[in-house]
Amino acid sequence: MERKTAKKIPIQDLIKGTYIKRPGWEPSGILTKYGEITRVDLIGLIVSKEEGENSWSMLLDDGTGSVSIRAFEKQDKVLVVGDFVKIIGRVRENSNTIFIVPEIIKKVDKKWHKAHNLELKFLKKTAPTLPVETTQEQEFETGPYQKILNVISVLDQGSGVDVDEIVSNIKIENCDQIVQNLIEEGEIFEISPGRVKLLE
Repeated sequence: MERKTAKKIPIQDLIKGTYIKRPGWEPSGILTKYGEITRVDLIGLIVSKEEGENSWSMLLDDGTGSVSIRAFEKQDKVLVVGDFVKIIGRVRENSNTIFIVPEIIKKVDKKWHKAHNLELKFLKKTAPTLPVETTQEQEFETGPYQKILNVISVLDQGSGVDVDEIVSNIKIENCDQIVQNLIEEGEIFEISPGRVKLLE
C-alpha cells in the first residue's frame, strides 16, 4: 500500500477535524479544511512530558494549539520541556481526542519553528472555508450537525456524497437521522436517492 505523504497543518485545525476510522489495512485519517490527512509534519515546542516504563507522551504546541504525541515504546532520544521538535507521525483518536503516534522525531532550532509558522500562515490564507467554522472565542468542539456539514464539504468532488459513506465513516450517534434533519431544514439537498450535497 502506498504510504501517504505527511502534511503540514496548524494544530488548531488538526484537532478540530473529524476522525474517520477505516477497516482493514486502509489508513484511517482526519477530515480537515485542507482535505483528508493521515500523516502530519509538525514543528512545535514541548510544553509538557510524561514517561512510563514502556511508553511516553508529550504535549506539542505550535502557537495555534496543542496536541498530544504518544509513543508506545521506550524513548531513545533525550527530549525535555522547552525543546523545539519536528514530528512526523500518524493521526489517531481515542475517546474523541486526536493524538499523534510519532514515526520521526528530530530536535530543531527555534528558527525552523519560525519558518514553519510562516508556512502555516500561508496555508491558512489559501485554505477553503468550511460551511461552519468556530472562532477562537468559541469552543473548538464541533457539534454533530457541523461535523456532517464539514464532512460533506470535504468529500464532495462535485457529484455529492453518499449518505452511507457519511454514516459509515464518522462516529456520530443517529448520523442518518441528523442527515435527514439537515435535508428537512434546507441545509443540504438530496440530488439523487441516498446522495446529498450542500446548498451553494
